[in-house]
Amino acid sequence: KLFTIMRKGPKRTSAILAILAAVVIVPAAVLAWGPGRPTYTIEHPADHVTFNSITNNPNIGDERNFVGIRESGTNNLWTDNMNVQKDKEYTVRAYVHNNAASSLNESGVGIAKDVKARVNLPTTTAKSIQVDGMISSSNASPKDVWDQATFTNSKDFNLAYVAGSLKFENNAFGAAGTPISESVFTNTGALLGYNQLDGKIPGCFQYAGYLSFKVKPQFAPEANFEMSKQVR
Repeated sequence: KLFTIMRKGPKRTSAILAILAAVVIVPAAVLAWGPGRPTYTIEHPADHVTFNSITNNPNIGDERNFVGIRESGTNNLWTDNMNVQKDKEYTVRAYVHNNAASSLNESGVGIAKDVKARVNLPTTTAKSIQVDGMISSSNASPKDVWDQATFTNSKDFNLAYVAGSLKFENNAFGAAGTPISESVFTNTGALLGYNQLDGKIPGCFQYAGYLSFKVKPQFAPEANFEMSKQVR
């Protein structure tokens, strides 16, 4: 029936193609995180190892949206979209939470293994730069979860990593956190953990943590000309 309708006229064909495009494109644009996965709540955590899938986290809300940006040195809200300014630094943060029920830790079933973080921090110059964060675990389902946040400006810029700012903080490492390997910015990734970076994170809120680092936008220098006109 669809192809019969399309043959009847160009106006109907255009309308149908527009509808089909909306069906395909809109969900992909709306869902910056992935993959699609079962969700849980504080009251009803998961019965297996899975990351960032609780929808009513009192600290960050929906955990599937776990990568955020804010201006460094402020208490501003974390956001998915940041309009950068010259000479300012920004902190990128990724939340890491194994949603397995704490009752599963004693048997070992709830402990995530080989937990790694990976961050795609582009070196390109553009008016919009997307930073992607991924958390993976060999015994999690799904094995990988990801989310993104975007830096923008009306002028071209690039993002420079602020050396020494990369850390992972939780209840064991404290607010100061512990440094993690800069391999996090490669396909290899960097191991995380609870009281040591051994890739093991038990299930429950007390074992959750934050990976963070700082970046500084760099803009091309603007020419500053002075002109003097003399007339005889």
